Amino acid sequence: MENAKLKIDLKALYNNARFLLEETGGGVIATVKNNAYNFGLERAVNTFYEAGIRNFATTSLKEAIKIRDLYENVYILMLNPSDDFDTLRKYRISSSIANLDWLKTHKDDMKDISWHLEWAGMMRRSGCRSEDEFMESLDFAQKNNIAIDGIWTHFSWADEFDKNNSYEKEKENWLNIEKKACEKYDFKFIHAQNSASFCRDGKLPEHSHVRVGIILYGCPGYENWEYQGKIQHAIEVSAEVIAINDLLDGQSIGYCSSFIASKDSSISQDGKTHVAVINIGYGDGILRKRVIGHDVEINYKRYPLVSMMMSHTVALVDEDVKIGDKVYFYKDTIPVFEFTYKGVGANSEQISALNFNSLDVEYVD
Repeated sequence: MENAKLKIDLKALYNNARFLLEETGGGVIATVKNNAYNFGLERAVNTFYEAGIRNFATTSLKEAIKIRDLYENVYILMLNPSDDFDTLRKYRISSSIANLDWLKTHKDDMKDISWHLEWAGMMRRSGCRSEDEFMESLDFAQKNNIAIDGIWTHFSWADEFDKNNSYEKEKENWLNIEKKACEKYDFKFIHAQNSASFCRDGKLPEHSHVRVGIILYGCPGYENWEYQGKIQHAIEVSAEVIAINDLLDGQSIGYCSSFIASKDSSISQDGKTHVAVINIGYGDGILRKRVIGHDVEINYKRYPLVSMMMSHTVALVDEDVKIGDKVYFYKDTIPVFEFTYKGVGANSEQISALNFNSLDVEYVD
């Protein structure tokens, strides 16, 4: 029996990066936070660098330092504000400004560092919350010789098509702010778009870069994107059938009889309720919501999952499934983003949960 496996296709990451560079005229900031969406920071950064990307963003100072250790000639942006000014200077790491009060508090320590001013927008994690505060921050920085190389925001509604058109409203607000800021100042970086926003609009006018994450890792920003076929799915999660059980009517399997066989439960031509026990579970990072009501692929055919345990899952199968058959939870024909569209969880949520310690991890260069 083989252990459950996570296969990561670095060639897909490379091709995705090349496609985005071509579509944006080279204007890509690769978001590599949280261990590059759990793909492995060093492997992902090396792959994106080989593809031609020279700008990277993360939320972790530890990760930013690691990127600098890898490459001297890249631009690194901390999306979270950092007051570790000596480290920012030492490793030539740019950082965000939290708001005007933060700027005034730390003005004497911010010299010789590249800064990006954030517009809070509808996300409101950090950043300036009014036009007056945003413009006053830019004026204050100039008067105090603080170098603001970029302005940015994050569109919190880009992957939603709600009846209130929230994305269009937050985008309009940002474009008004961005226009007024650019009338007074020049910026090397103007970036607002995550993957979903880029998929909807392409690179926005007057913006230097798109700041994308999940699309680099093989998941389009939203369903039925025009160029969906241009992005290559990059992970494969597989396990094996370790047992086939035939359940009589009323017999159960799983914790607390989570699946109970009945005369109507069979999908087999022989009328028996066959269930396959698979050697992967929530302890390996498969989300519970990914299981009940959703499928796996065995021998190029879909089968419904009916139960989940820490190290096992159970699928309802027919007589064609045998012990030792490979079971796919994710691959190009059963991609992560399919289950995002079905409400399982964000692409990044499904990927980042995968357990590198219990799964056999294989990188395909």
